[in-house]
Amino acid sequence: MNQYNGQKTVVPSRVDFNEGDVIINRYRVESVLGEGTFGKVYKVNAPDNTSHALKILRLWEVPSDIREPLMNRFENEFKTGRISCRNLVHSIDFGFIAGNPYILMEYCSGGDLSRYLGDSRIDILSIATDILDGLDALHINGKVHRD
Repeated sequence: MNQYNGQKTVVPSRVDFNEGDVIINRYRVESVLGEGTFGKVYKVNAPDNTSHALKILRLWEVPSDIREPLMNRFENEFKTGRISCRNLVHSIDFGFIAGNPYILMEYCSGGDLSRYLGDSRIDILSIATDILDGLDALHINGKVHRD
């Protein structure tokens, strides 16, 4: 059994969710927001009818020799989301589903910036300033954005 920051974890099982599924008896899946190499992000609805993003690290797909460093990076991502800044997405909760860690975070309805490319009505200077303010908050807290 591996340990991540003192917490024992079980061998991760495959989990995948579809629209309408309920995760950890609390969050109803509305849709898939995105998918990366080792993670998947869902838009979920909480019991109080607020929307959140739930990101799950698919550890069952990860070779055992890189699970620990990947898990540590994921947990660091959660902690980074606790930095107080209006220009950063905030982490709400961290836990495990069938041995796979998840982060519950605020849902940002605007999507990514690619949908605004070429739109002359968008204030690019304001957007750039907000991005730089977020990066400044990361740097002040000793974090470097990997993208």
